[in-house]
Amino acid sequence: MKSLFAALRNFMAGRRKNAVTSLALRNIFRNKRRTAITFMAIISGSIGIIVFGGYVEYSYWGLRETVINTQLGHIQLYKKGYIEKGVADPGKYLIKDPAAAEKAITVLPNVKYMKMISNRLTFSGLVSTGEKTLACKGIGVDVVREEEMSNYESIVDGLQLTPGVDDEGIVGVELMKALGAKVGDYLTLLTTTVDGVINAADFRVAGVAQTGTKEYDSVFIKLPITFVRRILNTQSAEKIIVLLENTEDVDIVVPLLNDLIDEEGLNLEVRSWDKLADFYHKVVNLYDDIFRVMKVIIGIIVFFSIANTMSMSVFERVKEIGTLRAIGTTRWGITKLFLVEGVLIGIIGGILGVLSGILVAQIINLSGGIEVMPPPGMSVSFAAEILIVPEVLLYSFSLTAIVSALSSVYPAIKASSLKIVDALQYT
Repeated sequence: MKSLFAALRNFMAGRRKNAVTSLALRNIFRNKRRTAITFMAIISGSIGIIVFGGYVEYSYWGLRETVINTQLGHIQLYKKGYIEKGVADPGKYLIKDPAAAEKAITVLPNVKYMKMISNRLTFSGLVSTGEKTLACKGIGVDVVREEEMSNYESIVDGLQLTPGVDDEGIVGVELMKALGAKVGDYLTLLTTTVDGVINAADFRVAGVAQTGTKEYDSVFIKLPITFVRRILNTQSAEKIIVLLENTEDVDIVVPLLNDLIDEEGLNLEVRSWDKLADFYHKVVNLYDDIFRVMKVIIGIIVFFSIANTMSMSVFERVKEIGTLRAIGTTRWGITKLFLVEGVLIGIIGGILGVLSGILVAQIINLSGGIEVMPPPGMSVSFAAEILIVPEVLLYSFSLTAIVSALSSVYPAIKASSLKIVDALQYT
């Protein structure tokens, strides 16, 4: 109590800047039980934001890297006009000399960013066991160059493609189930050449892959590019795939490639992975909407928790407020005192919440993460870690501080508007 009276004397003596903060801190902890409950509400909300935010960021990262390394690469280069017109007439927009185009790209001054350059040729057609025939979407790859990308595919049966063997393929798990085939069987592929002639060839199933995307696994066939070129009757490539050392380097390399294409007059156009990953953006939008709703709910809970604490504090301290007003404290002085209390609750609670959130996230990670059922459109579950994201930590702290300040406005105004006589007579 002596320290409280000392703070009051300083407050009235004019040393208000430090005195207000000191007095506000003492007032906060006068009712330890109620303050502890308020801090628990803030900490619980912060833990929810940090853990869920970290889970969402991990999901984004995992999906992004899977899409990049199993399907798209970081950057794709096409013949000019392919993006706009190539779907209707793909044969007209093939890269005639992919080796020369790759060589031109590798003179890029910052080629150090590039981990792998390869070319691909895709097609649509029918695949048959002799008894069942289904639609498929095939992709021809350079088996040697894309060995690292193949490591991201989950082979659930059989083996990956063997370098030097051009009559075997990898089939998506859902397509294999629909065909009723097994590893080692020969399947017949029917498609049209770039000249529009129907062509067919047999290949042996070397393995069954599961990329995690159910729709893709239902049509996916991967074959050596030599096989695909033979069945399509061309030596061209549809696209050149560039895999970088880090996904963050995409924003650096894309402008460099565009400048190189303009300087060298190459008949190419560039697309980064994020312009092609439609499914990824749908998942991100879904999680972003969920996260926004969650943040609003937590903000409302914290708002009313702190508002309740401040309102109770006003009722308990009516005589004290009347005394301060009677000895000359202005209405603004009373308002400022309660506002500072609210802000301090937010700051202290925010710091405790961030530290608690980091601790809980680390405990979850050390225990093996969170087992997550397959998201919409996916076919495999995974163990999600909780990433410690600075932006999420900052948001959690900022939300607590801002909501605390706002929730203390009404109690502060109510306290300053009390009449001196009524306050002193309050029982």
